[in-house]
Amino acid sequence: YRSLIFPLLIREGKPTPFFTFVLALLFCVYNGYLQGRSLSNYAKYPSGWLRDPRFITGFIGWLTGMAINIHSDHILRNLRKPGETGYKIPRG
Repeated sequence: YRSLIFPLLIREGKPTPFFTFVLALLFCVYNGYLQGRSLSNYAKYPSGWLRDPRFITGFIGWLTGMAINIHSDHILRNLRKPGETGYKIPRG
């Protein structure tokens, strides 16, 4: 969400330097590869791991955190008036 959807929703944001974008992209791709390879090739999953209370609790925590992030980003985007590129603390 943060790397693909959120940037497309921002109206008139500040430009990002291309080199910074490339470094962030390379980091995310490499990190995603390492995480995916570790979880798919080297981790051992017992049968019934999807019903394990630790998995269910972790998934609910992740889902709650993502919902909070999406809602907070929505609030931040709507604090900007047309033509503004920064954030400010609302008064009143």
